[in-house]
Amino acid sequence: MNGLSFEYPWVLMGFFLFIPLILFWVLRSRFFAPAILRGRSNGRRYFLSNLFFWIFLACCIIALAGPRWGKTLSKPEYRRGLDAVFAVDVSRSMEVEDVSPPQSTRLERGLVIAREIVSAAPEIRFGAAIGKGKGLAAVPLTWDTEAVLSFLEGLSGSSITGRGTDLESLLDAAGKAFQNSSQAKRVIILITDGEALSGSLRDALERRAGEGAAVVALAVGSDEGGPVPKDPEQDGDEIISRRNSAALRYAAERTGGLYVDGNGDRAGQTAAQITTYLTSLAPESESPGRQREMQPRWQLFILAAIPAFGASRLCLLRRSKNGTGAGQ
Repeated sequence: MNGLSFEYPWVLMGFFLFIPLILFWVLRSRFFAPAILRGRSNGRRYFLSNLFFWIFLACCIIALAGPRWGKTLSKPEYRRGLDAVFAVDVSRSMEVEDVSPPQSTRLERGLVIAREIVSAAPEIRFGAAIGKGKGLAAVPLTWDTEAVLSFLEGLSGSSITGRGTDLESLLDAAGKAFQNSSQAKRVIILITDGEALSGSLRDALERRAGEGAAVVALAVGSDEGGPVPKDPEQDGDEIISRRNSAALRYAAERTGGLYVDGNGDRAGQTAAQITTYLTSLAPESESPGRQREMQPRWQLFILAAIPAFGASRLCLLRRSKNGTGAGQ
């Protein structure tokens, strides 16, 4: 059994109870049922009945554990020559609740759309960067969509410390996620309201354009704006934050990317628009190798358990018939 593994290995803990019971049965048969050792017919059948029953239980435990072995080729994997990095603004203005319907924060709407994109395009390699005052590369480019989804699911405004918004630093962090050795096309999916208190967005866009990275500007928030949640450590008047659509349109145009209004009625439709754009940039192709996986083998143990249980009952049935005949 080359490469034996179990899908639910914890089920094998049942043998910790199973083995002592077998030892008790063997000792009981040895010292308290000497008829078995003297070869009496009924005693031998009783012994075989119990033996087959223990085999039945052992096969059931192993089957429930989900054994796998023997490698086989699965269907081919298909991937695109495209790397996409989410650049997520997690500054305080992204906590403004001016996205409807339903009523939600700018960050929540952006992350819902991001997760929809990842789920809809598993053939694209994704990464992620976040920014609040300063940009930070958070998830390196990976084919593991579950890892990216888990990160996006747990992301919040408290994921990184800092104050203000620096979109230049955020885009620079996203740009560093790309690998110079890769020939894949590059896309940065910028999730922000477009407000920036520091840095130069234009300078960052010039660098991204020079590197051949297109920016998909997902603009969340409303042009009318809404009040920014107050920092408990700060006093002052209420601050109104408004989406800077003009800056984000420029970001898409300068890099040959796409501007998307993130305030659509349905996040799924917005995600589908971005996914369609991404898949149009690079054709789908079969990867050089095929994914290998071990085959499930639990069926073999079920097939062994059924006759073992039948043999166990058959031995008792014959014993019962013999006993009845002797009584007559």
